[in-house]
Amino acid sequence: MDILHKFLLAGEITATAITSLITISVVMASVRAAIAGKAPAWVVADVAQAELQSSKEGWPHRALVAFDIWFNVTILRGQQDETISTHSWRAQQEGKTWGKWMCWWLDGFQPNHGFKAASGDLQRAKSRVAQLSKMLGV
Repeated sequence: MDILHKFLLAGEITATAITSLITISVVMASVRAAIAGKAPAWVVADVAQAELQSSKEGWPHRALVAFDIWFNVTILRGQQDETISTHSWRAQQEGKTWGKWMCWWLDGFQPNHGFKAASGDLQRAKSRVAQLSKMLGV
């Protein structure tokens, strides 16, 4: 198989994967809307609940978050203290097209995903700051 065919095959596989992920997100959002209706808009009061939920995550979830942050920093050139979801949510808030698309896609899997991810990152940051402040005596 020559190199052109390998590139074409890689392109077909990538296109199929992307199309499948978008389809799954749209189907999940459609089913959720049919069953539960439209998700309520995010309000500031929801941050505390999302932080509480994030504080109760176990080791497997924390390991996945660590990989998520590593990928965000290494591949997407994001900040060292944020997940891909928070990075895309922040990009959306800044009006960047890629952030808007990514948040639309992630909201298919979980309503208000960007807000929840940012709240989780905030909770982890607050927890670390509190622990280090105590240890440093400040």
